[in-house]
Amino acid sequence: MPELWDLRDEYQRPTGKTIYRGEPVPPGYWHIVVSIWTLTADGRLLLTQRHPDKHFALCWEGTAGSVLAGESSLEGALRELREETGLRAVASEIRLLSSDRKEGFFLDDYLYLCPEREPLLSLQPEEVVDARFIPIGEIGEWMDRLADPARSRYLRDRGEIEAATAACAEKWRAAHDG
Repeated sequence: MPELWDLRDEYQRPTGKTIYRGEPVPPGYWHIVVSIWTLTADGRLLLTQRHPDKHFALCWEGTAGSVLAGESSLEGALRELREETGLRAVASEIRLLSSDRKEGFFLDDYLYLCPEREPLLSLQPEEVVDARFIPIGEIGEWMDRLADPARSRYLRDRGEIEAATAACAEKWRAAHDG
């Protein structure tokens, strides 16, 4: 069944109009796309590899997808995370990093602070073909493998992501070293 998207105004408010995925977004309207960077309790970053039939085939990224009709941005982020990775975040564990208006869509970037060190993943095979938990100190080695939009978003939000990573790792060490 094709995805149905709400059309939004320039302030991300629903307009009452919808389109199906693949239809052009009319001028003066936008839909919402979400991206979620997941950090484990010990401060590693989850990267997922895109399916070979998708745009940016076999590139790596955080979790991402479009918000469906009737969903808020946050609800869409929680659903995409659950569908693509099997992770069941709750709203208090996820926070908005940024929201950018692009041509035809808003891009809302989130940070999910996963309370587990080794979360069990269940990948959506038609979207994601592999996943890795990367120590933040090794992210530089992955930059060339990230999809261009993911790399740009990571570099823009790097300070916040790395600060959250350090805080997660410190909290985890304090809980497990004492």
